[in-house]
Amino acid sequence: MNILCSGRGAQELTEAGVLRKWPGRARLIGLQDAAEADIAFVTRDIVWPSTDTWLAPATAAFYDAMLAAPGLRWVHTYASGADRRIYRDLRARGVRVTNSAGANAGAVAQTAVASFLYFARKLHAARDQQLQRAWQPMAHDEVRALHRLDAMVVGWGEIGQRIGAHLSQFGVRCRVLRHSGTPVSHGWPTAGYDAFGQWAASVDWAFFACPLSPETQALFNWRTLDVLRADRPLNIVNVARGPIVDTKALLAAHERGLVRHAHLDVFDTEPLPADDPLWTCPDFLVTPHMAGTSDGNREEVVERFVALLGSFAEDGGGK
Repeated sequence: MNILCSGRGAQELTEAGVLRKWPGRARLIGLQDAAEADIAFVTRDIVWPSTDTWLAPATAAFYDAMLAAPGLRWVHTYASGADRRIYRDLRARGVRVTNSAGANAGAVAQTAVASFLYFARKLHAARDQQLQRAWQPMAHDEVRALHRLDAMVVGWGEIGQRIGAHLSQFGVRCRVLRHSGTPVSHGWPTAGYDAFGQWAASVDWAFFACPLSPETQALFNWRTLDVLRADRPLNIVNVARGPIVDTKALLAAHERGLVRHAHLDVFDTEPLPADDPLWTCPDFLVTPHMAGTSDGNREEVVERFVALLGSFAEDGGGK
């Protein structure tokens, strides 16, 4: 089993016991031997600081090596999703692609709920007052109790489920949109993604934690503005993929008072251009695709890869 990986990835796999577990069968190789690769292990250091729309030279070199490896049969990525073009191209030639969905679910869900609390508990307003050195206590009716809020969780994978669990602990009333539309075990209202427009005006918060697909692309769009209500403006958190929210429509909704706050961690173009109006919207929180960042993530990814590697070897993949 010739495993193409970075230098750091090779060190982590060695420490995880891959060479001891499969002596003489597992071999860790770099770009110089990439043509011999059976497997590729794509760790975060290979991709960073690249984005969905821009590749650093080192990232491009690794991607080119995978595409050029004639015997490559399996690629595992550290990422939760595998919708980047490189993975589509590899699947098109018959390469198996697996991801690390769930490895960073805890961190992503915590980030989503943190930004919810930041706005819902008016901490953003207190921060603005601090910067102005202005002491302006808030009236009770300016801050809504969390148990009086309704939220819609869009996507019911591990991240969506954790977001729902956190919100439920605060007493927030939840409902769920998911691909299947199958009711969730909590008894919460559940529907397919096509119900987004119907439900958007009936909730206070929408959390996007779904995969990017034809069903979810531009789920928030110009038609959404037709159903939103100024007397109950929507707030959104997007920790999924940028194209799920049409940001021009989102900004227009904000200008019309139909959307109050938004936390966006993902964007159509990354890095977000310096002249993008999202940067200067005072009611929005913009973060640099960092929702899943936390120490310990690499170890979790390595553990998942090694477990899958065991199945690969047992199935004869190492012969």
